[in-house]
Amino acid sequence: MKEKVRGQPVVFLICCITVAASLWFMIFVRRPFNFWLMMASSTLLLSGLAFWFDGDILHREELTVKNFIIGILSALLLYLIFLVGQWLLINLAKLSPGVFSGSSGFISAVYVNKKALPLWIVGVLLFFPIGFGEEVFWRGLIQKQLGLRIKKSYALLLATFFYTLVHVPTQNPVLILAAAVCGLFWGGIYWKTGSMVPVLISHMIWDPMIFVLLPLM
Repeated sequence: MKEKVRGQPVVFLICCITVAASLWFMIFVRRPFNFWLMMASSTLLLSGLAFWFDGDILHREELTVKNFIIGILSALLLYLIFLVGQWLLINLAKLSPGVFSGSSGFISAVYVNKKALPLWIVGVLLFFPIGFGEEVFWRGLIQKQLGLRIKKSYALLLATFFYTLVHVPTQNPVLILAAAVCGLFWGGIYWKTGSMVPVLISHMIWDPMIFVLLPLM
């Protein structure tokens, strides 16, 4: 049964988060080779790590129409949230240029890697393995394992903190804020539903939508 899964040692979680942070540093800061190929290989590695140490992440009985609908609608809702957020940043920059003048540049920087590969390949990689792998690791492994030790609401906040923290080396305030919003959003869905399916569907739809199909810039 799902609830009887034995938690991994704390040192294991620390090691996993350290691995993720190291990978994100290489992807966003060092960039030794193609950004999207690094993202794809890194998320494959992280999801493989998650399944290796916890084979209880996904369950066939969770593949319900309700969970798929929640996933699809939540992806659309998150896109709307980011659309509103972009509008706010642009208008705040007009009202207070000294404080928010760099907002558009930071948003554009998020999309700077779009041309590193043909767009259709980027869209496919964002759907799988990137969107899939991020959720399996951060919600399916980290948040779940934390939730076996502390209150699930605290696990949500702590997992979101770590998810946001690994984006800090990018030095892009918009990307860091986006990571915090996404972490809370998807972590909240996982907390409320107790299922990985809605967050997987949501992330796997939202990524190609905001980066390829309906980009904000």
